Amino acid sequence: MKNVNDNRNPRVFDTSALVHDPKSLLAYRDDIYICLTVLEELDNLKERLDKSVSQDARAVIRMLEDIINGHSSEEMEQGIQLPCTETAKRGKLFIGIDTQLDFAKELKHAIGSDADNRIINYALHLQNQLQKNVTIVSRDINMRLKARTIGVDAEDVLVDNQVSDIDLLYTGVQAFTGDLFDRCEDEKDFAMSGKLYRFNRDVFNDEAQVNMYWYDEVGHIGKIKEVNEEHVFTTLLQRKQEKIWGILPKNPRQAVALDQLTDPELDLNIILGPAGSGKTFLAVASGLHQVIETKQYKKIVVVRSRDFMDDDPGFLPGDLTEKSLPLLAGVTDALISMHSSDGADEKSTRATVEHIIDKANIEFTSMAYFRGRSIDDAVLIIDEAQNMTRAQMKGMLSRGGKNCRTIVLGNLAQIDDRFVTATSSGASAAVNIYRHYEKGSVLIFDEVERSSLAEFTEKNF
Repeated sequence: MKNVNDNRNPRVFDTSALVHDPKSLLAYRDDIYICLTVLEELDNLKERLDKSVSQDARAVIRMLEDIINGHSSEEMEQGIQLPCTETAKRGKLFIGIDTQLDFAKELKHAIGSDADNRIINYALHLQNQLQKNVTIVSRDINMRLKARTIGVDAEDVLVDNQVSDIDLLYTGVQAFTGDLFDRCEDEKDFAMSGKLYRFNRDVFNDEAQVNMYWYDEVGHIGKIKEVNEEHVFTTLLQRKQEKIWGILPKNPRQAVALDQLTDPELDLNIILGPAGSGKTFLAVASGLHQVIETKQYKKIVVVRSRDFMDDDPGFLPGDLTEKSLPLLAGVTDALISMHSSDGADEKSTRATVEHIIDKANIEFTSMAYFRGRSIDDAVLIIDEAQNMTRAQMKGMLSRGGKNCRTIVLGNLAQIDDRFVTATSSGASAAVNIYRHYEKGSVLIFDEVERSSLAEFTEKNF
């Protein structure tokens, strides 16, 4: 079977492919075309009594709206650039008008679905217009056979496409192979003034900006302080980092995360990435360090989206903390992991964790009780942020008061809300907006430190 990654044809999407997996819009390196007939079918499907189908159709419509919003009809005709990063290049999205096209002679008397025939006719017209092969993406076997019969390539949605944070968003860090300083022919190519190094601008990628980090394979880690047309000015982090609440980083991005999470000049840290990369573990460790050891803050407030967390949890027994703890097991698991020892039994470990929760004044709460609050002198950890809408994220990020550090954690590949997509997620919006905030940092992990099974699952399932 032909590998989808080897096929560089422009894609024409059928309705069935989009409804099956809305993320398919972001799965190709080349241009994507969607015609008006498909938009009409999506509009009809959203009113279906079958809730699963109608919800999927609405998810597709929302994702298209996120991409198209703010673009004129002329821009749509020229193509709207799909989100790109250094690791994932994508083509453009075109919305095509097929309703006024004359049917090709092969389809003039075709039987079957009129909508299918119009989509195939549009693909055939596009193929003639572009003077190159195009491929229809459809779940409908008969439609694919019909398309191939009249000379248009067709393929199924081969796999459910996972959208990786690192392939969709600004990562906040650039990795270099080898030694970065070896890229400079002599010392004139970089200059040092005190602790500040100056590199030529073309050494770094287009994403380089203030507060972005970099690292190389020999152990250099730096933070960009200034960028102009000719140069990038950066500091270097210490080779041997101090432990944060007894924790040392396991890879360069974890070292970057700990530096960001403890930088007194920052009050917002956004950290995304795969499950098992250490997001929650490092956030909790840095919070404990700054509450108990350095006493910069007085408490840690943990809130998670979603589960029941958007709603009033009053129907569950117990107080708010007791209701919230089962749904915040990721945080409590991190506490158990960092405070367990070889000789300690489970009972003593849990007693230690309870003592730490009390000493650090850790508050587990619900989004339902956050409206109107102002969080002062605290580390605010917002977990599972990928399921939040833009409005919810705006509401949460406006809760920080005096001396408050806000930490946003999430993983776009684990969105499990039908009403939130990778492009509409509040976490995605936060990265795109706050990457320009002078007191904020962004970091996207690319490694899993949990287990080989977790790493394999994250990459392949």
